[in-house]
Amino acid sequence: MHAYPRFLAEESEVGVAPRVSILSAPLAATVSWGEGTDQGPRAILDASPALEVFDDELLQETIQAGIETLAPLDFTGCSLEAVCERICQAVSAELARDRFPVLLGGEHSVTTGAVAALLREYPDLHVVQIDAHLDLRDAYEGTPLSHAAVMRRLDDLAIPFIQVGIRSFSQEEWLLVQERGWQPFFMRRIKAEADWVAKVCAGINGPVYLTVDVDGFDPAIMPATGTPEPDGMSWAMATDLIRALVREKRLVGMDVVELAPRPGAEHAAFCAAKLIYRTLGYLFEPLFAGQGGRP
Repeated sequence: MHAYPRFLAEESEVGVAPRVSILSAPLAATVSWGEGTDQGPRAILDASPALEVFDDELLQETIQAGIETLAPLDFTGCSLEAVCERICQAVSAELARDRFPVLLGGEHSVTTGAVAALLREYPDLHVVQIDAHLDLRDAYEGTPLSHAAVMRRLDDLAIPFIQVGIRSFSQEEWLLVQERGWQPFFMRRIKAEADWVAKVCAGINGPVYLTVDVDGFDPAIMPATGTPEPDGMSWAMATDLIRALVREKRLVGMDVVELAPRPGAEHAAFCAAKLIYRTLGYLFEPLFAGQGGRP
């Protein structure tokens, strides 16, 4: 009996050396409206056994690549700086084991620690952010490590990033975008430009870390988040992008953040779990080519 839920539960016991590590960062220190992001990682893990391990798009059992779920990180008594350092150390440890890290948030500020770990391994790292918000405030409510400032902290590290699904931002953020000449993929741009996925990929010249704030999705499929913004991305939009990122670039890590479970919206956690599994399916697709679902 395990003391914590595992991604895909007992079906993850496939007898191969794991290639993937699932890490949970249950943090809700700076949430600005709806609460509950600290419960997000467990909700995703609890929903995951409802997935079919045979992928309906890829026609493979991605679970056979080997997925290990680690014990949740403990942030008791930690400052936000200490939280980021603990996440950085945990992700670095999995990279040292040649694992693909999947971080489950928690609020979006957990991304800072994970990206810091990947940056040590990949100095030319790029970040692709799926999100409703720019998250480019210098600080929010006096907190520089707020979830609303996570991309500003990555900019401080001179990490190039591309923002996708954006449809909510402050005047401060808009002025910064104009000043820097950044070209986010606002929802209106995605709808206007049929080749938007190719344009995202064209802007990437190195390995990719993918951060998915679930509010990037439309609330119809992802209502369980602190700030559900209308007119968001569809499942097809997100998977079209991720498929291209994996097949045309090099995905080296990912997180899924800002899920805040709500009664009656259990499908949101299932959607997040399936997005992770589908992404892993794209990542390990070459292992299964012509082999009936097994590497």
